This record gives sequence, C-alpha cells and structure tokens, in this order.
Amino acid sequence: MHHLILRPGPELVLRAFRPEPDELGPRPKERNVTDRAHEFLFEAITLHPQATLADVFALMEASPLLKRIYRPSFVGDLCAEASKGPVHGEQPAHDRIEYLELYAQWGLDTHTQTYSSTTRLRLHGVGPVLQEDHPEEHKRKGERIEWAVSLTPLRELLALPVRVNHSMRITEDDQAAQAWMQEIGRAQVEDVTLGQVIEGLLWELSFHGGPAEQEAVAEGLRQQVAELKDGTAKTYSSDEVFERLGLPGCDGLFDEFGGHKPREVDQALRDIGDTENAADWIARKFEGRVVVKPEFRHLNGREFRRARQDLRR
Repeated sequence: MHHLILRPGPELVLRAFRPEPDELGPRPKERNVTDRAHEFLFEAITLHPQATLADVFALMEASPLLKRIYRPSFVGDLCAEASKGPVHGEQPAHDRIEYLELYAQWGLDTHTQTYSSTTRLRLHGVGPVLQEDHPEEHKRKGERIEWAVSLTPLRELLALPVRVNHSMRITEDDQAAQAWMQEIGRAQVEDVTLGQVIEGLLWELSFHGGPAEQEAVAEGLRQQVAELKDGTAKTYSSDEVFERLGLPGCDGLFDEFGGHKPREVDQALRDIGDTENAADWIARKFEGRVVVKPEFRHLNGREFRRARQDLRR
C-alpha cells in the first residue's frame, strides 16, 4: 500500500510504507510527486508537523489540475488570496490559534444503526494549552480552546501548521434520543487521504464563499453587533419566535397544558429518559396539570419525541 507525506516546501512524496513519526524526513526509494498530486487523491497521507496551510495552497499551484477538481469550492479565489502571502494579526493571548486541526466526527442514529457524515473531515483552529481556567469557553487549565475559522481572513491562517486528529467523536444522530448531538463514543481513524485533507480545508475555508463574500458576511455580523450595542437592533424573545411558529406537533400530543406555554412543555420533553414512560414523567414534572392524549400515554421518552417529530411533518 502506498503512502504520501506532505512536507514543507511543499514537497509531496510517495512511499511504499506508512511512516513512523520519526520517519518523515527524506528516505531512499521515495518518489517526489508534487507536480502530479492530482493522481494520488485517494492515497493515505501523513502531514509533516511543520507543513502549513500555505503549503497546501502551494501544492495546488504545483499541481494545477487540483484547481479544476476543487473548482466548486472557490479554489480560484482562495488560491489568488493565498498567493499574496501570510499576514499576522494581533490576537489576545487566549484567542491565539496554534495550529489548524482536521478531525472526523460521525453521527450514529442508534435507532436505525445508521452512520452519517462519514467522508468529510472538519476543520477548526486549536489554541495553546491554557495556563488558567477559561469559564466562558468551559475550558480548564491544561486544556485547549477550539476556534471556528470560517470567517477568519485566509492570509491570517496561512502560516499555521495543519494537523490531523485521528481520534474520532461519534455523536447521537437520532433526534428522538435524549442524547441527541451528544458524544456517545470514540473511535480511531487509521488513514485519511490527500483528497480528504484538501476537501476538508476548502469546505470550511469557503463555507461563506470566496474572500469577498466572506468579508461581506463578516461586515454584516459586525453591523448587527454594533446595532445590538447601541440599542437600534429590533430583537425578539425565543417565546415570541416559537409562538409564531406555533410549535407544530406539540398541540397534537396533549389534551391540556394547564396554563403552561406549549414552548415550556416542548423544551421539557428532552429531559425524559429514553426508556421512561413519558406520560408519567410529564405528570410528575407539571404536577398533573399537563395531560397527554390517551393514545400516546404508553410511549417511552424516545417514542414520545419521535411521535412529536411525526406530527410536525
């Protein structure tokens, strides 16, 4: 089985074996394939610890067919911006990004035993090891903060190393489960391919479009923040929003709300245990004032939430 290594430069080499961490330097019988990287998109790759985002964009310049393959991801605009070289902005100590990290996160619907999001790598920036607790980010001393980078100007990211985290999170993908979107397991990803690395980077970096489109989105967000600060923004409470939506599906489950707002009852449903009888739990929670329709009183928490989803469709 062939294996790629991306070194700074960039230099993309092909070997006949998977390298160990101390075997990323030049070795006999390796081939330099930098100028034809497009031929090896499905080969597993190891990133040298010092390989940066700039090296990935330089690889696309060295192997121009890559630009045609990834054209839907605004690669032309991003490459043009990357060609201007990195810039370094001023960042507070706790906001500083130490490296960019590609990682896998799969969803598992434990009801249907179906996995989702199994091909695309995700991207975030990783900060330095914290020297003190950071309550705002729910991080403790010794941990790191992960930062979204989709609206960060590309040139501020170019000098950062790109790394792959081979520890994969598995999250609950069944919306009816109490643990929906929460981590329910871990697995180890043995290999990622060159194609996955490039696609994962470009997907996040072009999520809002090319550099011009990203700046327009960022300016819109800055304007909204300014309006909130000076009190000129029109705001709505969550209750107002959900009242307008009518919480479809919730009314169909209950005979009585007992003076409680449907929004309040709907929010509480997530706390019912998956195997606990939903009607009994609701009776205890709302002291008998909220009454479930007879046809739903036999359902457990997971089944009850699924019935709500079915009524919303």
